[in-house]
Amino acid sequence: MSFVFRYSQLAAIIIFLANLSYIDITLAQNINTEKFQYISPVPSSKLNNAETSIIIRFGKAFDQSVLNKNSFLSVSGNKSGKHTGKVILAEKGKTLIFKPDKQFADGEKVTVKLTTGIKTILGDQVPALQYFFETSKVNLNRMVKANPEKYAKLLNPDLDNYENQVSKSESYKSISSSNSFTLQKDSLPSDFPEITVDIFNNPSPGFLFFAPFRFPPSSPTYNVITDNYGIPIYYQKMYRGRIFDFKKQVTGVISYHEGGPELFYILDSSYNIVDSVQMQDGYSTNEHDLIILSNGHYLLQSYDYVKVRMDTVVEGGDSNATVIADVIQELDENRNVVFQWKSLDHIPITEATKDVDLTQATIDYIHVNTLEPTIDGNLLISCRHLDEIVKINSGTGEIMWRLGGINSKGNEFTFTNDPVTFSHQHDARMLPNGNITLFDNGNLHNPQFSRAVEYHIDEVNKTAELVWEFRNTPSKYDYFMGSVRRLSNQNTIIGWGSGYSPAISEVNYDGIIELQISFPSTIINYRTFKFPWKTNLFVTDPDSLFFGTVSMGDSVVKSLTIKNNSNQQIEINGLLNRNSSYYTNVSLPIIISVLDSASIDITFKPITAGDQLDDFYLQWNKSDERISQVVHMMGVTDSASVSVNESQNVFNYSLAQNYPNPFNPSTKISFTMAKRGKVSLKIYDMLGRKVKTLLNRVMNSGNHEINFSAGNLPSGVYFYMLKTNDYSETKKMILLR
Repeated sequence: MSFVFRYSQLAAIIIFLANLSYIDITLAQNINTEKFQYISPVPSSKLNNAETSIIIRFGKAFDQSVLNKNSFLSVSGNKSGKHTGKVILAEKGKTLIFKPDKQFADGEKVTVKLTTGIKTILGDQVPALQYFFETSKVNLNRMVKANPEKYAKLLNPDLDNYENQVSKSESYKSISSSNSFTLQKDSLPSDFPEITVDIFNNPSPGFLFFAPFRFPPSSPTYNVITDNYGIPIYYQKMYRGRIFDFKKQVTGVISYHEGGPELFYILDSSYNIVDSVQMQDGYSTNEHDLIILSNGHYLLQSYDYVKVRMDTVVEGGDSNATVIADVIQELDENRNVVFQWKSLDHIPITEATKDVDLTQATIDYIHVNTLEPTIDGNLLISCRHLDEIVKINSGTGEIMWRLGGINSKGNEFTFTNDPVTFSHQHDARMLPNGNITLFDNGNLHNPQFSRAVEYHIDEVNKTAELVWEFRNTPSKYDYFMGSVRRLSNQNTIIGWGSGYSPAISEVNYDGIIELQISFPSTIINYRTFKFPWKTNLFVTDPDSLFFGTVSMGDSVVKSLTIKNNSNQQIEINGLLNRNSSYYTNVSLPIIISVLDSASIDITFKPITAGDQLDDFYLQWNKSDERISQVVHMMGVTDSASVSVNESQNVFNYSLAQNYPNPFNPSTKISFTMAKRGKVSLKIYDMLGRKVKTLLNRVMNSGNHEINFSAGNLPSGVYFYMLKTNDYSETKKMILLR
């Protein structure tokens, strides 16, 4: 008995030590991970795509000689075995990427080892690295990407729920205005969505970019660029699916997401498709956002579809639930993934707001709908189903803070001046001063209402102060979609998402509506943008016409040259303008050969007194597309100058009309001084606000010329005032971008 007892004890000790050894070996698989700035997939993470690449950043650029070393990087799966692949040093050597020659197996553990002997470009030793990650047993991302029609409800969960969530018979009606009108005289396709301008006061210059589509969804849909009058200067009819995020990027190109191919197309200023971009490593490309960075990199996202035993997470959970998480990628100019962030590595499923039922078979728990670079080089994301804006460190992937509304479970901020906070928001953007704007859909407000808001964020003391908001009166509610974009003149363009009336508003900082547009009740729109824009397919010389002062009954004719910049023949087959004081007798169509030009004459014959502003739309209308060039025109029937004190003798003083006028971006202002004295020359906008002082000093008598550069001022009418002790005069000038 004694011998047996001691043998049993020994056996138990051996088993215990063996278990300890196993645990130690398992833990030892992650070595020195904390010494590296960024690793993807995240060490010890699960539910990764089998198609994933491996990304490693040490914090300093790797020496390029690492690419000449043999076996410095070892990658192996416990099912698929050892992997060969391509090693890339991206971002000036800061990011090491391993692209396997074959994908990993589903449901396996992958071990990554980086050996010693690797150095940075500064000669520092890079420590050895070892870590593991696991791939998903069921690769839903692969299935969705391969068969998007079958999994359409997973691709657009919000759109799928929309019809059941919101009644289209809204009580809100358009605000009536004496300035309202519906564009009727333009020739448009029969299925083109009706654009109604409800309010037209003093909207900012620029062109509206949007992509309205019908609900319930049907083809075709349109990419549309209009001016403030709702006149389309560009449209393209699309047949393969809904269009999202149609906008101009900071690099000057246009991009949009098309539902059929599940990718973003990139257009040049002639509307030619010059590129496309999509998610890498086995993910489908989500429609919500594409950001092209100034360095040529791309930010985009995908839903991350994973199978989760939710019965082990919440009571009553589904044992085979499909969880819709999120993955964000930054691609370099060569489409290498240089950064990847997966929500399940950082935010638990249980953080979803109370209206997300965690016992359902499909759970859309986070729903990221915005990617936004911050002014300090990091990343903001808007998580609709967390009621949160999350700031992510773009170097490490770690969460820096979470700003959440009243239903958020992870909010770290105290709100001041806003007891309502926000709910199920869209389009969170950071302004140059660090403030954040967003479209507050308000799904969990009681009562429900939507609004545009701006918060001042104190990241140190973790406070969020409401500094601006806009609500329609009466308040309207838009279940999903929507956008808020601040313009350079501090006006704000609001896209009301699922709301059709209004669909688009431009409001100034005092909350006055400058422009309001509505769609028919069957049309909704994801986002609305406003940009300066001009096609380069064909151009005019000049790009604006100033007819000067013309007496009533008289007329002036100006010639306009149209140049074809493309390698195809173009056909100007449509001419449109709004003011009957301007007209042309040219016969259509005007055929212009490759790189050739043609001229037309435009007549200004004023029929009313005062300033006569108009736009001439030169249209190339095709079966499914319109491309227009817009020529701005101005003429007057009375003097543009005003003397402040007519009783004084001003014959020895004079202020000339600036030249050129209209101008972009600079013009010359000439004046004559009768005698030596102090003189000021100042520029004002249409509201009488001083925008620049050009002169404020003593000058000698004689002729003088001053150059005025408009800098970042928006297009519009400006005044320049010359003032001395004996004389004052003001004239108008036009800046046309």
